[in-house]
Amino acid sequence: MNDTQNRLICLIPHYNNPEALVASLASIGANEVCDVLVVDDGSTRAPIDVAACKTAFVAQGTLRFLNLPQNRGIEHALNAGLEWIRARGYELVARLDCGDRNVADRFARQTAFLDAHPAVMLLGGAAEFVTPQGDVQYVLRHPQSHAEIARTMRSNSAFVHPAVMYRVAALAETGLYPLDTPAAEDYALFWQFVVRFQTANLSEVLIRYELDPGGISLSKRNRQLKSRLLVQRRHSDGSLGALKGIARTYALLLVPAGLIGRIKTALRRGRT
Repeated sequence: MNDTQNRLICLIPHYNNPEALVASLASIGANEVCDVLVVDDGSTRAPIDVAACKTAFVAQGTLRFLNLPQNRGIEHALNAGLEWIRARGYELVARLDCGDRNVADRFARQTAFLDAHPAVMLLGGAAEFVTPQGDVQYVLRHPQSHAEIARTMRSNSAFVHPAVMYRVAALAETGLYPLDTPAAEDYALFWQFVVRFQTANLSEVLIRYELDPGGISLSKRNRQLKSRLLVQRRHSDGSLGALKGIARTYALLLVPAGLIGRIKTALRRGRT
């Protein structure tokens, strides 16, 4: 770890999950040239173990912490982090969530792509979904070209949120994470990128995501779907694709969450 500011910083929100945070920091490769900002969203039950974090982080950069006085939710934590990042003049910001693990050279791959494609403002990649025991269940890949991404966005996000990297300068036009689409703040922000700029996805796996055996809670799932519906309506152009996306979200609101999860896992496992 050094005190020289890099052009890239990784933004990680944290809330009462210090062990997962350490695991995520440890997954950032030793040769990666990046700083990291951890935003603690008012943790009280399980605060950050700063010493363990500093030991785990071995990349070529500086690890910093921003502690918020009270818990307000991930979108507020992310925006507080982005404001901090913008004020310090970083060029690129990558995302990672507590518990998710980077492929060791993920940041180098994404930075190289963005350097070679200056018109691309938002870049994602594939994610490998694994059980707590480390067994691969499926790989989630989204479309790579901007045109395909724009079509996919009619139904759902075309990006894995903790696998994205974007240019900080673009936020002057997109704004920060919206506060009126809880649990779908990433979908709402990424739409702003898609309608204004070129975007892309890498086909290779960039992160490993540990599946929660309990799955998403019913209350959060419903909130997420209602927020998704709001975003879809805002960006609807009346096309068949837009109408199908809205209809699909309405249908998901009527289907039990557990059933949807089992179906998705079974179908995706067959395509891994």
